[in-house]
Amino acid sequence: MEYFLVFLLGMALAVVIVFVARPGLFIRSGPDFSLMEVVFEEALQELKERQSQLIAEIEEKHASLLELQGEMVRTFLPPDIQSPKVLAVLELAQEGCDEVTIAKRLGLGTGEVQLILELNQSEAAEAKKEAKSCRDLAENG
Repeated sequence: MEYFLVFLLGMALAVVIVFVARPGLFIRSGPDFSLMEVVFEEALQELKERQSQLIAEIEEKHASLLELQGEMVRTFLPPDIQSPKVLAVLELAQEGCDEVTIAKRLGLGTGEVQLILELNQSEAAEAKKEAKSCRDLAENG
């Protein structure tokens, strides 16, 4: 029995010495993610740059499609054959009404009014110029 106690005491002393001499032996170190973090940050930056490029391309193509659609409408539908809704929107725009007011008066969505005005940009630009000159005359007159 005494041998057993001496053996246990020796084992305990050996474990304590190992803990003191090499403390890192019993501690599991976690994986080093610093390299992965750098790679991830670089990839994220590349994705953001690509996203901004794609958005610019989409906006450019959207503008060209709207222009093409406007050309098609002007080619195939003369102004006197346009729908009453489009004519009403353009008329209210010429009077100087904004998109929200036009939408409320005609019972349309603001997106629909914006689309009609975008498709008829030349007429809408003239209407805005006229509205501005009318407001300037009213303020100065």
